[in-house]
Amino acid sequence: MSAFELLSPKIKKAVWDLKWPALRPIQEVAIPAILETTKHLVLSSATASGKTEAAFLPILSEIEQSGQEHLKVLYIAPLKALINDQFDRIERLCEYVNVPVHKWHGDVTGNDKKKIIQKPTGILQITPESLESLFINRTSYLKNLWKQVTYIVIDEIHVFLATERGAQLRSLLFRVQEYTTNQVRIIGLSATVNDPNGFVTDWLSPENPEQVKILQSDEGDKEIFYALHHYANEEQGKFPLELYQDIRNLTKEYSSMIFANDRGLVEETAVFLNRLAENEGASRDYHVHHSSIDKSEREYVEKKLKMTKKPKSVVCTATLELGIDIGNMDMVIQIDSTFSVASLKQRIGRTGRREGMPQILQMYTTKASHLLHAIAVTELFLEKWVEPPLAYAKPYDVLFHQLLSLCCERNGLMLDDLMDSILRNPVYQAIPSGHFVELLEHMVKREYLELVPGSQQFIVGLEGERILRSREFYSVFSVQEEFNVFHMNQRIGAVDKTPAVEVGNNLILAGKLWSIETVDHNKDKVYVAPAFDAKRPVFLGSRGTIHRKISEKMQEVLCSSQTYSYLNDVGVKDLKGMRETYTGLSVTPGQRVIFLGKNESLIELFAGTMISNTLMWMLRAMGMQVTTNDMGHLKLVGRVDGIVHLLESITKKHWNSYELLDVTFVYELYRTKFSFYLSEMLEKEMHLSATVDVEGTIAFLKDKQFVVFKC
Repeated sequence: MSAFELLSPKIKKAVWDLKWPALRPIQEVAIPAILETTKHLVLSSATASGKTEAAFLPILSEIEQSGQEHLKVLYIAPLKALINDQFDRIERLCEYVNVPVHKWHGDVTGNDKKKIIQKPTGILQITPESLESLFINRTSYLKNLWKQVTYIVIDEIHVFLATERGAQLRSLLFRVQEYTTNQVRIIGLSATVNDPNGFVTDWLSPENPEQVKILQSDEGDKEIFYALHHYANEEQGKFPLELYQDIRNLTKEYSSMIFANDRGLVEETAVFLNRLAENEGASRDYHVHHSSIDKSEREYVEKKLKMTKKPKSVVCTATLELGIDIGNMDMVIQIDSTFSVASLKQRIGRTGRREGMPQILQMYTTKASHLLHAIAVTELFLEKWVEPPLAYAKPYDVLFHQLLSLCCERNGLMLDDLMDSILRNPVYQAIPSGHFVELLEHMVKREYLELVPGSQQFIVGLEGERILRSREFYSVFSVQEEFNVFHMNQRIGAVDKTPAVEVGNNLILAGKLWSIETVDHNKDKVYVAPAFDAKRPVFLGSRGTIHRKISEKMQEVLCSSQTYSYLNDVGVKDLKGMRETYTGLSVTPGQRVIFLGKNESLIELFAGTMISNTLMWMLRAMGMQVTTNDMGHLKLVGRVDGIVHLLESITKKHWNSYELLDVTFVYELYRTKFSFYLSEMLEKEMHLSATVDVEGTIAFLKDKQFVVFKC
């Protein structure tokens, strides 16, 4: 029987009414897998390939009767905007079977939430943070709410893997399933899942990973038009005007998404492009979209991009990397390389959605190191490699958070019940039971939890209540402290608290120029007026980590004589210059170069962020003064003539990871939103599990031959 024939008559009619000529490839494989098996599934295919319908066509076929009376599907997405965007899409299908679909997030009215709680039916769309709030604030309704849930659909599942937010979500899903009476199936949707090590299958079903199946469909490779233009300019934070002029020329007649890696650069780029357009007598059609712009402005931009028929452009960060529908885009422009191949793949996937249209990506770089990184990421993308997810650090921070949440949900828990709830939860399997007891004792000592006198019952303590009652409790990821920015009574957005935010300074926000007139530190508000000139705002944040495979590919590029047809002449010239030393020394991909200077030694490691950091701390423990640069190369103070011997001695030493903590600077420590509440010992444990790989580093040093070049 064909996949289409497996669908219910009403859902078949929906497909006919949508005038699809045929089911998409991912739908062909997903429908029988959902309707004829009991496995958990990951549906992995390109952006705009019909993954949402691949999940919901068969699910609605199965729940079209029961979904009218009970809540059957929990749909989880990383963004409110994605929920709002998908709501109409799912609702159109639901109308054919009379199954209701509901949204639950901060913008949904209290009255609408009350209706859902009193009579939970159909499909509930929610973020992890709103799911957490249900466990805190609607405890008496949880049993009735989750009782009949059969499916949990996780959109953009790759966003959650290997993060504290993913650990929180997995913990919450376990807690949901404590209330369900049905076997619950989890279906993840993603364009970039790669799972050679079985991490995703373990994440979805820790007890039975063999019950997980990843369904992948390339849906026929789209033709890709790709170019990488290099504009050599090593000056920090400055981009040549020629780069912006080239973007302007490219985007005059085409709809485009222009990605930058930080919000400040997004703002500056939009201003320059609009100025260039104005100088030509054209309208200011470059919109801005990032997380620090007011929600109403972001929604306005999304709607305008989706509705307008003329060429449109938006300068954005990763806020538009996911599947929010802003209409068909002709091309994607990337300023400086993406940190990951997965991100590059996600962004390319935003173009070429129309039948027969290619995917078009134009990338720009200005620094030699960025050029090399961009080539490596591009080549790995063309080889169809994507970063596999790695395990999150030992989640002591999420455990702290969830202990408060659990004790609130259950109105206190006896020690045995608390231990049982935690030890059965798959998220915490890597945490030794002794460390769990250590955390409990620490939380009682600091009054985050309280042990009721004369019993073994734990309740939320006074300090815990202070944390729990904060609006910031529901999310486990950190955000910078911000000033809200207002023009008159209209909120424009927010800027990070930095010394640059002071009266008299000018800044760019939402693509417009502003002068700061008032800074209210008590209310965290800044009032601005229009200005004629301004600088990009400073947004704090860390660079992404680099996977070892990307670093090794960068070394391969340096050792190769291969030409890349997508490079412009300046890129070809600068790449040739970077290769000269490696060519002269006949360096191979299995070797690493050490440059010995008069006052400094440089190890060009090309090993990825984790090995680079681990080796840096090892060298410090051996008495060296050493730091890393943004490439992950190691800079040692002085001319270290015995460096190769020193590296060999590292491989022979018996290392205790804790001794590396003694030489770790405070700003290098792995910190998360809730790790600050841990005991010192558990903070150290978390740091080591997240950032240190002694075995991998020693294996790397043994595998590579080091070539010394004296400058």
